[in-house]
Amino acid sequence: MVSKILGYAAQVAPWAVVAGLGYAAAFVSPTVEPLPLPQPLIEPRDIFYDVASYAGKPFWFVGNNGTVLEAPRGTGNWTRHELPEPVNLQGVAVADNGNVVAVGNHGAVFVLKDGETEWSIHRLPVSERAGKMVEAAWINDAFWVIGEMGAIYQGDATASAWKNLGIDQDMSLNDIAKAPDGKLWIAAEFGVVLQSTDAGQSWTQAEHGRESLRSLAFDSSVSGVIVGNNGTILYSDNTGESWRSITPITEEHLYDVEFDGDAWIAVGNSGVVLTSANGQAWEQLKPEGFGRGYNTRLLTTDDGVVIAGQTIGKLSGSTWNAWPVEEN
Repeated sequence: MVSKILGYAAQVAPWAVVAGLGYAAAFVSPTVEPLPLPQPLIEPRDIFYDVASYAGKPFWFVGNNGTVLEAPRGTGNWTRHELPEPVNLQGVAVADNGNVVAVGNHGAVFVLKDGETEWSIHRLPVSERAGKMVEAAWINDAFWVIGEMGAIYQGDATASAWKNLGIDQDMSLNDIAKAPDGKLWIAAEFGVVLQSTDAGQSWTQAEHGRESLRSLAFDSSVSGVIVGNNGTILYSDNTGESWRSITPITEEHLYDVEFDGDAWIAVGNSGVVLTSANGQAWEQLKPEGFGRGYNTRLLTTDDGVVIAGQTIGKLSGSTWNAWPVEEN
């Protein structure tokens, strides 16, 4: 009797196992608890379009997909910030009170108040067809934001109240700067330069060729330089009252120019770095390890020039130091 039972069980057991597996496949849903992956400081897809700081405060880099990096001066850990929306960011500015403004597509303005950790978002009333904000700056105790379709906005130190000072033209405004005499200047598309003598309340325009102008800057006296597409360089020796074209030494687009207290420096496509002692005679600088990517923004410091683009780092003389890509 026992042997019969055991024989019967031996015949049934394999089918019981199969049935159990079938039941599990049909009705049991396995779950996997994923381990959280740490957010890298810099991702391979990151591209940076602007850098800003103010009076010894941290450096702020902004770029594509809402990328924001905060880099302390000297030692300390870098921080990657998360914005409410992954908007491409073209400009960033820092006020003397520590407030930070980052701007980008669709009129987006992100604000981080000094001492806080959460960003707020505002939308400027821009064109639905072309509403990219291209540049942000801190000038005359106010934030300035400029961009496509002649957009010009002035914001208070809290970046909560904005005044529309735009020119309402189908033109991209690319860079804004203040001259030593107090006038405001804007470099724009189609060779256009805008000037304001009344703190941005009204603007006059002048054309200098047809190449899009990307950036302009002044030294502490009367010299000014404008750079743009296809190696365009314009020079003024009378604080912008007149501009003359400098023979290009490159065909690459130039995206930014600054005066560091001793010399002029410009950067652009294909790793181009130009330097000039007087704004008129230029030469190419080829720092070792700098790379062939494009670079869009400069920020002068006491010990070099911080550069933002496909890579970030500091150029001191002819020495390039790529900044760390990992957290300390």
